[in-house]
Amino acid sequence: TNEYLAPFIDVDGDGIYNNSDYPAYDLDATGNCSSEDYLYGDQSIWWVFNDAGNFHGETGGTQIGLEIQAQAFAYKTTDVLSDMTFYNYKIINRSNETLNETYFGQWVDPDLGNYLDDYVGCDVNLGLGYCYNGDEDDGTAVGYGANPPAIGVDFFRGPLADENDGIDNNGDGVVDEPGEQIIMSKFVYYNNIQGTPDGNPNIAQDFYNYLDGKWLDNTLMTYGGDGRDQNNPVCNYMFPGDTDPAFPGQTWTEQTAGNVPDDRRFLQSAGKFTLAPGALNTITTGVVW
Repeated sequence: TNEYLAPFIDVDGDGIYNNSDYPAYDLDATGNCSSEDYLYGDQSIWWVFNDAGNFHGETGGTQIGLEIQAQAFAYKTTDVLSDMTFYNYKIINRSNETLNETYFGQWVDPDLGNYLDDYVGCDVNLGLGYCYNGDEDDGTAVGYGANPPAIGVDFFRGPLADENDGIDNNGDGVVDEPGEQIIMSKFVYYNNIQGTPDGNPNIAQDFYNYLDGKWLDNTLMTYGGDGRDQNNPVCNYMFPGDTDPAFPGQTWTEQTAGNVPDDRRFLQSAGKFTLAPGALNTITTGVVW
């Protein structure tokens, strides 16, 4: 691994962060918020984490060998940009193994005010997952009250697709163009409960199932209702409104399904793709309030 991980401007060109060197903020908008070689925003936090070593108590799984260099950033403006935050993840396969059928997933526990009365949904074309209140008044002491807000998580930039995989991964009508990125491939919701096929994941396979659009009992997500009726057609997106191109002219939301608002979590995943040893991929998400 590199001794220096966070991006910096090497003014004197000696390869060492010293003297007049400084953090590589994108002062001239060179990176346009898309390059992992810069720091962005009026405020940013940069950190690095990996899955090597120690006991994986959350999943019980074995280490994969991924290093993630992450950056959270925001802007102070007088317009709606001040109500957004952004997250850039530079993901590197530090192992000696090729990872097949890989997904990157953005997990969200929105807890919008009163966390027990939320609905979720997605916009397939925008790659947007969102959470909104289940009624017009977000009650209790931790709620927003009348006219509650909503929150959205946008997949601005997805991982690179495998070359010549024969799939239109970014939904632009072109298959296998150079540098094709995978946008939101699955949108899954589940409830904060234990012991049900649509509840909290417990073992490694459960986490992968949700990335892959499957319930914890290994059944596929299906369109309509609560997404579990195996008599309905298989789908990739839960509660897409009228935005799912696989089901033109149809609308499916938490309201049309007659769901009771609850403590929802959701997951936006991008895949499947291959991640070779040493390979680097980058995803960027934005959170809009």
